[in-house]
Amino acid sequence: MKTHRTAHPFMIPTIIAVSLSVFFLWLLTVVVPIAFVELNYQYHKILADFFSVSDIRGLIIPQFRLDLKGATSKYTVNGITIPAIFVDEPVIYNVDPNNASAYTAALKIGIAHASGTSFPGGGGLGYYFAHSSTPAFVVQYNAVFYLLGKLNAGDEIFIWHEGSRYDYRVTSKEITTPSDVSFLKRMFASETIVLQTCWPPGTSAERLLVFATKE
Repeated sequence: MKTHRTAHPFMIPTIIAVSLSVFFLWLLTVVVPIAFVELNYQYHKILADFFSVSDIRGLIIPQFRLDLKGATSKYTVNGITIPAIFVDEPVIYNVDPNNASAYTAALKIGIAHASGTSFPGGGGLGYYFAHSSTPAFVVQYNAVFYLLGKLNAGDEIFIWHEGSRYDYRVTSKEITTPSDVSFLKRMFASETIVLQTCWPPGTSAERLLVFATKE
């Protein structure tokens, strides 16, 4: 004679509670940080497009700039500025992309330059990578490349290396698989950089590549 098991009276509420906890944790660590970065982008875009200022204080106090081509960076020794998406971050050079502890430490600070690839001004291909999302309450890494997909051909990128600035202009974008590194073997007519991040933001399903050539 078959007997039917009945669920423990506390089992269903426990499953629901655990599921809700996982859902809210996902919201806090993925959705909220991404929403914050997107809202911050829209805020700065409105200020730039409609009021021609970079900060709300500029509506009250006039802003004076001697160089409108990105030289207002906070990281003019080793850094990167991408005006179109309001990125202004430090660059950690010569990071081994195959050493998890090395690049994890670098990505907590800013953007990593892959060892074995060209430095600014050296010709060839320079490879830079960063995350596109961050669990904000854990602060494991920065989401500095979340907005990378918004870049278009012609957008400017400024990179500083040992105090000198190098100017680049976006030429193309590609989406590829995580294991595809064939772009590192390509031949380019002029000095080129590639910026890489996970895609879509908040996942590691694919990789977004943005190529830019030196001016």
